[in-house]
Amino acid sequence: IASVMVMRPDFHRTYARAVARLAGTLAGVALATGTVRALGPDAHVSGALAVVSAGLSYTLSRTGYAYSQCFTAAYVVFLLGMGGQTWEQTVPERVVLTLLGGALAMLAYVVFPAWEAPRLPGRLADWLAANGRYAAAVLRSYAEPSREHHADMRRALLESRRARAAWQETYDRARQEPVRPRGLTSREAQEAQEALKGFGRAAMLMESHVPRAGSRFVPEAERFAEALETDTAKAAAAVREHRNPDWGRVEEALHAWGDAAGNGGPVVRREAELEKRALEDLATAVSRTPLERDVGSAREDQRVRAAAATEGDGSGPVHRSG
Repeated sequence: IASVMVMRPDFHRTYARAVARLAGTLAGVALATGTVRALGPDAHVSGALAVVSAGLSYTLSRTGYAYSQCFTAAYVVFLLGMGGQTWEQTVPERVVLTLLGGALAMLAYVVFPAWEAPRLPGRLADWLAANGRYAAAVLRSYAEPSREHHADMRRALLESRRARAAWQETYDRARQEPVRPRGLTSREAQEAQEALKGFGRAAMLMESHVPRAGSRFVPEAERFAEALETDTAKAAAAVREHRNPDWGRVEEALHAWGDAAGNGGPVVRREAELEKRALEDLATAVSRTPLERDVGSAREDQRVRAAAATEGDGSGPVHRSG
């Protein structure tokens, strides 16, 4: 029972509950032992103390796991005392079994780990793609204001919020894990998070100025929306595969917007520039450094040379002719 109650999907909560259960059990059996030795209660008094302990355990269940376990342990000691068992029998068993249950829970997590850190690139990619769809939907509301585009914008916003919540949950858990980050370091994850927050703020700022249906069109926004949605989708795939994102289409569309006759929607264009800067910050956060690229290339060259040398000295696989 202790193992089942302690185990949780993430390491931090499993470890915290194991420590809280042990600390609460030790405090509870100490409290119950002191009470029994001081009062020497009979069965009726032990029953009353058991009821009080059970009530306090349920009352404090939302206050903290350790507090609840403290009175649960005391409840068990008093309850078994009603049956004639002395505290010398119940207390050691309670402590040993709690230790065993917590150890089994931690051992199970070591054997079958479910670390959150490797999931960070995927969560970040989902958030990036959702943010890109949301920003593109906002821009299309400028390109052609209509109720349909407003509805698409609302749906995209909800998807973006869900993706951000999933990222935040994974990020918070990964920060508390004792494993070395894989895929994204702590600093990269934090900088990428700030960049995507800035991108989302720019899109929401743009949404606050969305014209009503039937208002003047901003045709340049449609091209930028297509480029933004395409590049963010490709960048999401690049983040998953640990490659550097590229914003070539976004830059071209923004440059063409600036060169367009009349430069329609100057306010919208400035907000589009904010989105582009946020994407550049994201690329800076997740891009591999030149040193990492050089090391990767050197390792690949070394592998190719080793394979060529193996084939050259005849130790490689022999291909029969005919």
